[in-house]
Amino acid sequence: MEIIREFWHQIIFIGLILVLFTRLREQTTELRKDVDEILKRDTYVRGVKMEAEMATMNKQVSALWAFVNKLRDRFNGTK
Repeated sequence: MEIIREFWHQIIFIGLILVLFTRLREQTTELRKDVDEILKRDTYVRGVKMEAEMATMNKQVSALWAFVNKLRDRFNGTK
């Protein structure tokens, strides 16, 4: 009991530090999960935008080829 009376300040200090570090670790873990979720969402949004852009480009390329083929047919028909 004398040891507790002698070192009660240090014991309380160490206990408070342990509680503080535990809470900080939990908060850091939660924040990391939130950041991962945001990044996952951002990556998904980028993927959807990329798919939409690729679909638009494919349609434009198809339209250009149709136009080139139509011009070729027109010139081949007049010769």
